Amino acid sequence: MTTIYFVRHCESVKTGSDQERGLTEAGQLQAQKLVGFFEAMSIDAIYSSPMRRASDSVRPLANQRNIQVITAPFQERLFQRLDERLTSERLEEVVSQSFLDVDYAESGGESNRMALDRAVAAIEKLRDRHPKQQVLVATHGLILSLVLERYTGRAANEWLDAMSSPAIHQLTFDALEKAFHEQLL
Repeated sequence: MTTIYFVRHCESVKTGSDQERGLTEAGQLQAQKLVGFFEAMSIDAIYSSPMRRASDSVRPLANQRNIQVITAPFQERLFQRLDERLTSERLEEVVSQSFLDVDYAESGGESNRMALDRAVAAIEKLRDRHPKQQVLVATHGLILSLVLERYTGRAANEWLDAMSSPAIHQLTFDALEKAFHEQLL
C-alpha cells in the first residue's frame, strides 16, 4: 500500500507573481506547525508543486527530516497564460464556470480536466516510484479538490468550499489500486 499525504499550502500572500507568491507570517507559523503534525508519521519522500507557497509550506518539515523537496507537477491549475494572480472576482467566475464545464479554459490556460489529468498522471508515477511507502505532496486548493473528487466521488466544488489552508488529506492505495481517503486537517 502506498500512502500519499496531500497538503494544501499554508496561508499565502495574495499579490504578485502566482509562481513566486510566498507565505504570510501566519503561513510561516502554520508551516512550522506541520513539523509537529507529522512528527509521529513516517515520510519517505516529499514532493511539491513548483509554486513557492507550496514548497515553503513543507520546507521546515523537509529540513527537520533532512529530506530533499522534489518538484512535481502538482501546481495549481493554470488559469491564464500570464504569471499573475487573477482578481478574486475573476477567479471566482472562472472557477464557477469550470465546475459547470470541466473543459472550460481561458485562452492559454488549463481546464479542470487538463489539470486533473496532469495530477493523476503524477500520482500514478508516485505510486510506481514509492510502493509501500508514505509520501507527502504539497499542492493547492483547486487541484487537490479535483483529485479528491476523482478518488472519493464527492464534488470538487464541495471540497474546495470546505477546504482550509493548510489542509491535509490522506489517500492510501491498496494492491488493487483502490484508494481510501481520510481528511486529517
